[in-house]
Amino acid sequence: MDTQTYKAKKFSPQGLTHSAAHHLLAVEDALSDRGYARGSDIARRLGTTRGSVSVSMRALRTAGYLEQDERHFFRLTPLGQRAVASLHARHEVVERFLTDILELPADQAHRQSCRIENLVGAAMARRLHVLLEFWKERDLSGELTRRLEPACPLCREPDTDRCPCCGLECLEDACPLDLRGVGQGGRQP
Repeated sequence: MDTQTYKAKKFSPQGLTHSAAHHLLAVEDALSDRGYARGSDIARRLGTTRGSVSVSMRALRTAGYLEQDERHFFRLTPLGQRAVASLHARHEVVERFLTDILELPADQAHRQSCRIENLVGAAMARRLHVLLEFWKERDLSGELTRRLEPACPLCREPDTDRCPCCGLECLEDACPLDLRGVGQGGRQP
């Protein structure tokens, strides 16, 4: 893996990895549910081992996102609270974009926004928010719906992330519109 790819994966706009962000969110959840957050609680919430959580929590403490008291309970520092608030705000704007503009089902939009939220910086989140407001003010959803509504004209599959009609790479080589390799000894339509 090249250095630039590693840096992009390792350091989000806030300096948090995707995994570290989930650890902070798990701490916030435990604190709001029980009033305290232990390593075992975080491990259970994330479906991982206490050892793995211990390593991550140590890094988050060192970076200033968490504190741990004498009873080994974790709490968010002001920096950690700002990071969690920022994650929630970015998640919300991405999820609204996916539901309000792209008209994805709510559960799919939620899952996708969880994958994207840590990659969206503050400037992009602000621009997405402005785009959402612009979209709502002009009630443009009908036009996009009209353009997205048809299924793939050849395979009649709904518009999914595997259909080249939407411009994405066909992941399963199932759509006959994918003509890559035709005429070069590849598959025929």
